[in-house]
Amino acid sequence: MKIKFLNAVMVSLALTVSSFSAHAGIIDSSSVLLDDAGATQLETWLGQGDLDWDSIWYGATGATATSWHGAVDSAGPTVSIYDVTYNGASYLLGGYTGLSWGGTAWQGDNSNETFIFNLNSGLVQYDNYVINYYDVYARPNYFATFGAGHDLFGGAHTLGGAGYLNACTYAAFGTTATCGDVNRVNIFGVQQRSNFTVNGLETFTFAPAAAVPEPATLAIFALGMIGLASRRFKKQS
Repeated sequence: MKIKFLNAVMVSLALTVSSFSAHAGIIDSSSVLLDDAGATQLETWLGQGDLDWDSIWYGATGATATSWHGAVDSAGPTVSIYDVTYNGASYLLGGYTGLSWGGTAWQGDNSNETFIFNLNSGLVQYDNYVINYYDVYARPNYFATFGAGHDLFGGAHTLGGAGYLNACTYAAFGTTATCGDVNRVNIFGVQQRSNFTVNGLETFTFAPAAAVPEPATLAIFALGMIGLASRRFKKQS
């Protein structure tokens, strides 16, 4: 009986420790486009530790920019992720801004912290333009749009049409080069403008994740329980 009990405890301990993933934050259960791997990658780029992710808007073909702005304007820092098809393959492209969406045109914060990304390839580009005025384009009939040119454009009015990437405001280095300059590549890794089809868009807010026990802490606790159980069996024997 004692051996069976201790074996059961050890199995439970192993399952408990192995159940912890690399991402310790919580992703909104309604999320469509963000998984643990994507959240971990975004947290690495943001550099704010583990985060809890709240999906504040998701739309597929036919959703309106009015609906998107109604949910995201004045929400504070956000990450927006597009589900797109490019050259017959699916990609998740997006951007982060510390600015609140809303307004009528360009917004910039001169922080060089806003970035656009390709979750499939892990390619990220920060706003390194000399004048950080073109971080986001917040016109009411546009969906999440980043950079002059635009560097990431997912459509206007109704979701589901054509979008494109350029290489203008965002790049791996500062420069005054014009859009499509041969020294720049977009987040598909190509120099010229890249057109794609938009299938969906999801926008998230985020906050620091609540503290959770580390796997090592749980292991120590479980081993302590095993020790107590062993003492109990010795007393009974």
